[in-house]
Amino acid sequence: MRSKLGPGAVRIAYCGPIAQPGQPARGGYESANRRLIDDLRLRRVHVIEFPYPLTRGTKLRKGATYARRFAAIALEMVQQRRRYDIFHLTPLYRHFLYAEAALCALAWSLGKRVAFDIRAGSFIHHYENRSPAYRALVDALTRRADVVAVEGQEFAPFAEARNGKPILYLPNYCNPHAADPEPSAVRDDACIRIVFLGRVVPEKGIETAIGAVQALQEMDVPAHLDVIGGIEDDYLLSLARRATRLPVVFHGPLPPDVIRTMLASAHYFIFPTRHDGEGHSNALTEAMAEGLVPICSDNGFNRSVVGDAGRVLPVDATASDYAQAIADIGTGAAWNELSRAASRRIAERFTGMVVLPVLIESYRATLV
Repeated sequence: MRSKLGPGAVRIAYCGPIAQPGQPARGGYESANRRLIDDLRLRRVHVIEFPYPLTRGTKLRKGATYARRFAAIALEMVQQRRRYDIFHLTPLYRHFLYAEAALCALAWSLGKRVAFDIRAGSFIHHYENRSPAYRALVDALTRRADVVAVEGQEFAPFAEARNGKPILYLPNYCNPHAADPEPSAVRDDACIRIVFLGRVVPEKGIETAIGAVQALQEMDVPAHLDVIGGIEDDYLLSLARRATRLPVVFHGPLPPDVIRTMLASAHYFIFPTRHDGEGHSNALTEAMAEGLVPICSDNGFNRSVVGDAGRVLPVDATASDYAQAIADIGTGAAWNELSRAASRRIAERFTGMVVLPVLIESYRATLV
């Protein structure tokens, strides 16, 4: 028998990488899940958390930690079976998928609905490049799931081909700042201010961003780059040498209110990512919400997020290509039009007020 909806609330068991309350997230995946859970609770959805473990050490030690945690999650699912109706899984795929499929099977055996939430831009890459058994398992999970959600519209055709129900578009989102709609910052149009926000690693394109500033300098276009995010000490030294005599400042991690004020004083968000697992970047959404014009690579879900509110360049675009795109737009009328389009696009498509009611309604619909 399928379990009934609990009195007064939708009841969810949320499983996957989840940042702990009040603690820094290790990446966008954990951050997005933390925000979504907190916002669901604000909307009177009852949520139990089954977080994946924090792991350190060798591959063998990490594997053992995950194995113990998956076993513990299975036990908790049984012990708390009367406290939830829907098992919402945000899987890591790859070799984790076999254990994740076992958790889904357990949920179904307990009479629960399963929401299979497809995240990360590498999902189809893994599907196409792993074993026939892996592909068959993905097909079975996608076909059997009571709700299939996709983080990017690019994955909707894949899901639709395997599941006869409507596919839920569940993008990353940001929350509007109703109490303080305008940060106390002013944009200086005499100098193009560019922001790189997120993990400062080679695959996210930081070196291309620095190269773009250098190219703008060589074009006699005043520009400044603020780099915000965590970075390994050795890599910071390398980048600092690369940026010698360039108007580039490495800020490291900053509090959200400070980040927002810096975004409000900037013109462009540069995101030349080549990361194989790129999905829907939290930083991209947050920057566009503040009116920054995104200049991004055609990677992950960047194209469907940016739409016509910025420029999406080929993954192999050079630093000079990024510089030329920025110089062509400048800081005048063309920039103002794109800036308004960016903030409007987020307000219309990528806020909690837009995304969460659709998600909650999909929960309710599957419980009927």
